[in-house]
Amino acid sequence: MSRYESPYDPSSSPRNLEHVIYEKKGHVAYVTLNRPEVRNALHSFAYAEMRSCWRDISLDPDIYVGIVTGTGQAFCAGRDVKFLAQYQAQGKRTPHEDPNHPLFHWGGGGQPQDANLEKPLIAAINGFAVGVGLNIILQCQLRVMVEDAWIGDQHTNVGRVGAPHEMYAALPRTTAAYLTLCNGRLTAQECLQQAVVNKVVPKDQLIPAAEQLAEMICLGSPLAVQAAIRLYRLTASFPPSLLAYARQQEDLVVGGQAEQDDQHQDEVRRIEEPGRRDRSMPPDRRATSRSR
Repeated sequence: MSRYESPYDPSSSPRNLEHVIYEKKGHVAYVTLNRPEVRNALHSFAYAEMRSCWRDISLDPDIYVGIVTGTGQAFCAGRDVKFLAQYQAQGKRTPHEDPNHPLFHWGGGGQPQDANLEKPLIAAINGFAVGVGLNIILQCQLRVMVEDAWIGDQHTNVGRVGAPHEMYAALPRTTAAYLTLCNGRLTAQECLQQAVVNKVVPKDQLIPAAEQLAEMICLGSPLAVQAAIRLYRLTASFPPSLLAYARQQEDLVVGGQAEQDDQHQDEVRRIEEPGRRDRSMPPDRRATSRSR
């Protein structure tokens, strides 16, 4: 029986990316979020580029580990809300939310789990990380953080759900609840104390510290390391029914928030437009209002 092979083609590695810097040095791949003008907030096109990087790390047999970081003062400010607002103002969905668009992927598709990555990742947390930025960090098995960085979650503060089930599984439960329910923040030292990160270092030592961990990983058997990552992922995986329920809850909360926002805007317009305000009053009050 014929045996078919699909060897990795180095020419297929992502190149000329606009929103991500992707490099390889030896057995280590570097993924750097590169949108400092918006604090590395992510939009549909950045998600797609990140997904291509995760996929390439997965396929390249010479890459044993990846290091993820950001340019500028932030690791990742979450979703690019200005990009979202531009599409909403036109009555459109963003590309990754539009089922008819080639970039459609629920949740964006830019996280390591979206590419089923089964190689270890090290988060080099160069600045604050919130929302999807925090999700990406929690999908990295090892984490190094600069002294002035912090992590947080603002989903419930803006009428969203996010992925609280993932945080609840990846963090100490009271820590996850503090971040999600209280919109809390954790400093680098608090992250270290609560075992969220492995090391806290000065800014100029961030990448060297991450590379030191990468070197230690590369000393092990690549197949054994990948097997361990696969078991980590299986241990932390959720049944399809829970994932479907999480998506349903997000849709329900967002839809309910949108309805509340519409009602609020109607109320504001009613108050600000004298004609509308007058017509909304009972006849006796309208008369009283005019007589004043």
